Amino acid sequence: MITEQTASTNTNRFYAKLLLSLVVSIVVTLFVVSLILYMNFVKVIFSHINDSEKTSLSQASFSVKFMNDSAQTLALLVYSDPAIAQLLYYPSRNPVENNSALDKLHTYRYITPFIHSIYIYNDQSETFYITSPVIDETVQSKTTFIDKEALSLIQNFRSYKEFSPIPRLIPERSAGGETKMVSVYTYLFHDLPGNSEKLDSVVVLNISEQWMRDTIQALDAGAPSNTFIINAKGHLIISNQQMPMFSDITDQTYIQQIRQSDQQSGYFVDNVDGVKSLVIYVSNDALDWTFIRTIPYERIIAKIDRMKQLTLLIGIVILLVGMAISYVLSRRLYRPIHTALTNLNVLQIEKRDRFHQDKQEFLRNLLRDTEGNANNLSKHFTKLHIDLRMDRPLVLLLLQIDHYVSFCSDYPYTDRRLLKFSMMNIASELIAEHYPPEAVDMENDQLVIVLNIDNDDREACDQTLYELIRQVQTSVQSYLHLTLTATISARFHWSDGIHEVYQETVQASQYRLVYGHQSIIDVETLGEDTSDHFMYPSQKGQVFSEALLSGKIEEAKMRYADIINQAVSTNNYPTIQLTLTHLAFSFSRCLDTMRINGSHIPDIKNSPFVTLINQLETLDEIEKNFFHLYEQLISDPEVKKKSRYEELSFNVISLVQEQYMDPNLSLVSVADTVGMSPAYLGRLFKKMTAKSIPDYILEVRIDKAKELLTYSNASINDIAEQVGFASSPYFFKVFKKTNGVTPNDYRQKATLGSNTSVDNTLDSCND
Repeated sequence: MITEQTASTNTNRFYAKLLLSLVVSIVVTLFVVSLILYMNFVKVIFSHINDSEKTSLSQASFSVKFMNDSAQTLALLVYSDPAIAQLLYYPSRNPVENNSALDKLHTYRYITPFIHSIYIYNDQSETFYITSPVIDETVQSKTTFIDKEALSLIQNFRSYKEFSPIPRLIPERSAGGETKMVSVYTYLFHDLPGNSEKLDSVVVLNISEQWMRDTIQALDAGAPSNTFIINAKGHLIISNQQMPMFSDITDQTYIQQIRQSDQQSGYFVDNVDGVKSLVIYVSNDALDWTFIRTIPYERIIAKIDRMKQLTLLIGIVILLVGMAISYVLSRRLYRPIHTALTNLNVLQIEKRDRFHQDKQEFLRNLLRDTEGNANNLSKHFTKLHIDLRMDRPLVLLLLQIDHYVSFCSDYPYTDRRLLKFSMMNIASELIAEHYPPEAVDMENDQLVIVLNIDNDDREACDQTLYELIRQVQTSVQSYLHLTLTATISARFHWSDGIHEVYQETVQASQYRLVYGHQSIIDVETLGEDTSDHFMYPSQKGQVFSEALLSGKIEEAKMRYADIINQAVSTNNYPTIQLTLTHLAFSFSRCLDTMRINGSHIPDIKNSPFVTLINQLETLDEIEKNFFHLYEQLISDPEVKKKSRYEELSFNVISLVQEQYMDPNLSLVSVADTVGMSPAYLGRLFKKMTAKSIPDYILEVRIDKAKELLTYSNASINDIAEQVGFASSPYFFKVFKKTNGVTPNDYRQKATLGSNTSVDNTLDSCND
């Protein structure tokens, strides 16, 4: 029965769970919405950053285009200047004209900020005219010109796209004489017509890479980004923050993704130098350059992450506050509903328990023959939902709880009821797969399963039933750690009387004593009763008692088993029980005898052996406990001590009987053999037998000599030697002292007595 307090607690928990579920739903919704917003915010931010950065990269691309256009314009100015034209086309000029032309060239370099240097090459004179911030010699021959790569460009001008910048490193010699490499973009301008492969004159413009880098850095000002340019081969044509110009970065995954893209611009997230970054790129088809900008991912979403953490914190606070509110409100809300639900639950439980109790009571009374005859059962079956059919044969399955005394001591009454209910459920569920069962608790160690059974294939049906019983036994042992012994009744019909079958099955279940725990006893296969000619084997019982009195436990166990097996072979339970009672009283009488003879055995007024028969359930248990109790009772130190002395005396007697013919046999030799001192051994032997060891040796030797004198023709001297005497005179002396006659006189009397006995036998035969 569920108490009011328990029902209240369950209801409070229900409402607490209800309110908590509502709070959790709100928090989960908040988290889901926040997650969706977070993902959308990231996409929106990436899109905005891409638009902004793409504009910035487009400005960088425009700067390059401006540089390209400015270089072309400057080249046209140089070509169109009459003074500079003399440097381009005439092989020789006077110094005044050269200086004037070079001044014009210096002016063009000064007015264009991104120009690093300008070379005018005249192929006819093989001379370079130079304007540079670090080269002092403005006129140099091609053989002495420091920028050898410029000459190579001029000679292979067909390999380069016209009016396109060529990234390269040029050497510069400072005022101190040191040479260093400077990054520039070189333009070659010429007016070569047709397909001629040789240039007569060339204007070489070198644009400073530093100017381009400064322009890009100006666009990056204040942003945590890295902007650089790669060419179609994936090489840097402007140094970035980590690598110099012309570095090959095609092995980077983000570079590979950009080169494989067919889009002019785009963005994606990838690892850049081990840092998760947003990569934005814009391609310039005119130059085959790609402008790339990388921005660390964390810097982009830092504010969104803070918003995410704040949302998470708010959700946790809402959850904790909601849990507290749920706990408080659950104790105060819906009291009327709580009361109604509690009363309804109590009524349902009471109704279910009452129905179960009524059904169990009816089935118990049916087995005990208190419900009338079978004709009145149909209405009860319908009312109590009993699925047994009246027109089919039945079988009773009696399940006994093994070790029932321990079961009752280990579990209180309520737990025992629950365990029995569990056993009935296990049995019903397993058996119901084949036969409709009804389980009954008989309120002791017995559970009865009543089931309809098929009668078509008897052998198959029996095999199925045995398998089901084994499954029940195994399941109960596995889940409840208890064992069951099963007894199967004979098949019967309602008209045969279920009460009589139940009584017969109960009597058959007593054979658990013989078959043991967890056995299956079939009423139809029990052996024939042969107890009519059985009588308790008193002679074997006497031998059993003698073995107990002499302390020969193993022999006593053998005799006990022999008597029990003889009783078991009768297949009669009362006979087995009577035999056990006989043996129990034999145990008790032996203990009484041992106590009377001086052993320290406690006085037992009510025989514990008879009590064991009533408490224990199998023959193995009874035998084990019989002898264990017996050994405990005789385990007093004085009893054990006396038993050891008796065993020692027996060993000495056996030794003398075996070695009497040895003339060296003496107290000392016997003591050495048994490992004791002669004096102590002599005292113990005399205490147990009232004889000394030397006297016993002489007694054995004289007895053996008397046998030889009577039944052999050996001489006196030979007989003395055979029985262990070292000299014949000593043998004569001892023999006469013991028997009052000499050995010769004893032989004559013994021979005469033997002949007289033979004659009397012959006369009797003649008569």
